[in-house]
Amino acid sequence: MSQLVRKVNKFTKTAVKSEIDKVKDDLLLTDRQDKIFHMYYIRRLDINFIADELGVCSLVVSNELKTIREKLAKVLDLM
Repeated sequence: MSQLVRKVNKFTKTAVKSEIDKVKDDLLLTDRQDKIFHMYYIRRLDINFIADELGVCSLVVSNELKTIREKLAKVLDLM
């Protein structure tokens, strides 16, 4: 697991709702990315479950998560 993934995961595990809301306000996410963000980071659902719910393959969810992490890293100044 990369350092970026660890830092983003640590933030989402320890953040309070107000911090998440502030970060989400600063992020420019597509509708699908917003759904994936909520399902993965807030509800802590499995990638395969998310893929089934959205009607896409798990690779699409993984790629979207990578994009979301990159956007989060910029907002959180982790890069």
